[in-house]
Amino acid sequence: MRRSSSLLIAALLVALALPVRADDRLADLVEQVAPSVVNIHTSGTRQPQTAWDALFGGPQHFNSLGSGFVVDGPRGLIITNAHVIQQASTIQVLAWDGRIVEAELLGADRDMDLAVLRAPSLGLPAVRVGDSRALRVGEDVFAVGNPYGHGHTVTTGILSARARALGRAAFDLFLQTDAAINPGNSGGPLFDGEGRVIGVNTIIDSRAEAIGFAMPVELALGALPFLAAGKTVEAGWSGVQLRVAEDGALLVSRVFEDGPAWRGGLRVGDRVTEVMGRKVTGRATWAEWFELGFPGETRRVRVARDHGRIDMEVSLRLEARDDWARRNAGDPIGVPALRVTLQGLLPDVADEVGVRAGQLVVRAEPGSWFRVGDIIEAINGTPILTAEDAAIAAEDALRRRVLQATVIRNGSRTRIASRW
Repeated sequence: MRRSSSLLIAALLVALALPVRADDRLADLVEQVAPSVVNIHTSGTRQPQTAWDALFGGPQHFNSLGSGFVVDGPRGLIITNAHVIQQASTIQVLAWDGRIVEAELLGADRDMDLAVLRAPSLGLPAVRVGDSRALRVGEDVFAVGNPYGHGHTVTTGILSARARALGRAAFDLFLQTDAAINPGNSGGPLFDGEGRVIGVNTIIDSRAEAIGFAMPVELALGALPFLAAGKTVEAGWSGVQLRVAEDGALLVSRVFEDGPAWRGGLRVGDRVTEVMGRKVTGRATWAEWFELGFPGETRRVRVARDHGRIDMEVSLRLEARDDWARRNAGDPIGVPALRVTLQGLLPDVADEVGVRAGQLVVRAEPGSWFRVGDIIEAINGTPILTAEDAAIAAEDALRRRVLQATVIRNGSRTRIASRW
């Protein structure tokens, strides 16, 4: 009896000790990751944004703050948000041990809200990288950053949701967390329960106390080679359109010829049941692998074809949509008489605006009757199928000294009439 009581007491003591060990584990993880996280202070001069500002305000000096984390120790590469360093003339990086150095901005993409800095003299270690797509909603996460300039600060929480579309960035699939994210945390890391980075803290919901959003780390790492080289980030493109079936499967509704999906073997009517070994539960499953993809990356997709009689796996190699566009729409061609540069109309663009043919205005010189984004359907009654058609019609209009054009502008058909 005494032995049973002793065992029960021992078991209770072990149970009571578990939270302490869990706290110790988090503290150990924080000590491990802290050297890889930096605080960022910037300063610069902000130019007037409106005529009113220019008249009464003029240029204004500003100071701002944010966070970042090291992804390449030897080269000293640091990832942060683009809005943290926007318009900054001086960027200072503060290490966890108090050292301060000026960082060099290698590249930034405002649409993606990502930037890459370089500060190799700090000699800081790189973070360990996790997989945001493998993390389940409800799992523990923690953030380290510089909220309101207080310096290295740790906040804990869970992954509240995934694949949140906020309409705030070019890649619109955010991780949601209830770990406290405040101004100054921007650009800092969101870690999983093993101390691996799974996101870049980017957006807060100012209406709430515990709703913050982080862009998946896969996005940041995919953009890193472009930004570190000072290049424009190119997104991966699959060349397929989908719709969601009643049972949650994805149905292939269109495959663009000569695109990645077409070359990989996907066909209209295929049911996508798995993406990279994960069962499809809606469009988000596809989006997490394809919208967070970059040219050259490969994705495995399992599909059911012919009413389920064929089950097969296909491999798609993503490419830049612009590369496909150049192959299918041809190179841009200048039409001096119209002061524009035109390019062929791609099938998906034609479908979107509801036209069969036309030429897209990709560049317009001052004084042109046309704007970038216009689709020229006809000039003086002549259908414009190619840039050569536009050039011939424009020369004829010059001789007649009359121009009447039908264009699609901002989704609406309109007419342009002028005399030379």
